[in-house]
Amino acid sequence: MEVHFRHIARAVIVHENKILIARLKGAHAFLPGGGVEPGEGAQQALQRELYEELGVVCAVHRFMGVLETHRIDEKGVLQHEISHLFEVSSEQLTSFAHPRSQEDHLDFHWIDLNTDQIKRHDVLPRMMQEHLVRLVAERDCVWMSTFTPT
Repeated sequence: MEVHFRHIARAVIVHENKILIARLKGAHAFLPGGGVEPGEGAQQALQRELYEELGVVCAVHRFMGVLETHRIDEKGVLQHEISHLFEVSSEQLTSFAHPRSQEDHLDFHWIDLNTDQIKRHDVLPRMMQEHLVRLVAERDCVWMSTFTPT
């Protein structure tokens, strides 16, 4: 079976009880961030991605955990992703102003930091939707996986 693997760094950016999400135009929503390049650390990738996507300089703070997800896509390819979650802040990002995307294929939105809103916007990966509010509030560090232990 063909496998497509991605190592991703994702930002959890919260301001005034709102969380920043990205939306691929015409498609799904997700936490901002992106792929970690070979030879690059996850924190550096996150800073680079946020600068490319939003034109902002950010500070990476607390490591929040790892999400390991997999699915078989419509072509029968196994999509396997490892996402590192980090708490991130930027003086240039506040929930009082609409973030301006630097990339035509992305939009950014502040939504209320509650599970209903996260689910309503279908923020991917889905396995995180039930846990994100608790991760922010309780300052937990987690490992979540869609793989079943053997």
